[in-house]
Amino acid sequence: MNKIIVAFCEGQHDIAFLSKVLFVNGFTAYKKKIKDFVEPLNKQFINKLPNKEIGDKKLGFQSEYMIPSVALHKDQNILVLFHNLNGDGKAEERKKILEMYQNIQSKDDDFTSEFNLNFRFLYFFDADEIGIQKRVDELNRELSLTDKKIVHKEIVDIDSYEWSCYIFHKDQDSGDLEDILLELMRPNNEKIFDNSQSFITANQLDEGRQKEFICNNLEEKYKNRIKFKEKKSIISIAGQLQFSSMNNSVIIAKSDYIKKGDIESNIHCKDIATLFHEDTAQ
Repeated sequence: MNKIIVAFCEGQHDIAFLSKVLFVNGFTAYKKKIKDFVEPLNKQFINKLPNKEIGDKKLGFQSEYMIPSVALHKDQNILVLFHNLNGDGKAEERKKILEMYQNIQSKDDDFTSEFNLNFRFLYFFDADEIGIQKRVDELNRELSLTDKKIVHKEIVDIDSYEWSCYIFHKDQDSGDLEDILLELMRPNNEKIFDNSQSFITANQLDEGRQKEFICNNLEEKYKNRIKFKEKKSIISIAGQLQFSSMNNSVIIAKSDYIKKGDIESNIHCKDIATLFHEDTAQ
C-alpha cells in the first residue's frame, strides 16, 4: 500500500460524510491497531503519542489531532487518513500534520526509502460566506504556494506531492456541508424535513438564548458566541426519528436519508470521489 491520502477536515461531520461517499466507492474501514499500521506510519504515530503526557490533559480532552481519527483503504493500494481539526481556523495544526508526513518522505535513509510512499494532501472547507475561490486563495497563502497552486476539486502535482481541496458549497459564493447533506436527504423525505423546519420556525429562540449558558453558585450568564445553526438543527431533528440522542455525525453515517443511489448521482459526491482515485493528478 503506497498511496497515502491525507485528508484535513474541519470536523467529525465532514469525516462522516466523506467516509459514506467512499464506502459507496469501494473503500472499507482500515481496522488495524496503530502498531500494525503500514510502515513507517505506525512508528510515526506511536512516537507522537508519548509526546502528549496524559497528566497535562484535563478531563474530557479531545483526541490527538496529529493522529488520524478515521482510516479507510481500498484494494490494498490506497490508504486514506482523516484528521479532525475541530474548526477551520487551525492553520498551525494543519502545518504540523503536513510536516509530519513530509518528514517521513524526505528522510534519506534505508528505513524510509524502501517503502516508496506517495502522498496526496486533500483539504476540506466550507465556502461559508466568502465563496469557493477566496477559500482556495486562503489555503494557497497558508501553504505559501505562488507558482503552481492548489485548485478546487482538481489534483495537481507540486514538489513531489499531490494536492487538492474541496470546498463544500451551495453556489460559487456561499454554502457549506449541510447544504449538500440537505440536497441528498430531502428527496423522498420532504415531509419530515419540512416538519423539522416548521418546528424550528415555530419555536425560534431569540439570539440571546442561542449561546452556551453558565450556571453555578456564583453566576448565571450566557457566553458571547451564538451556537445555533439552522441547517444543522434541521438534520438533527429529522435524525432523532431514527437515532434518539445521537449527534449529527451518527445521523450522517447511519441514516437511510442518504442512500447509495443518492451518492452515485450527486455531482458533489462524484467530484469528491474523484479526489480519492489512485491516479488523477494533473
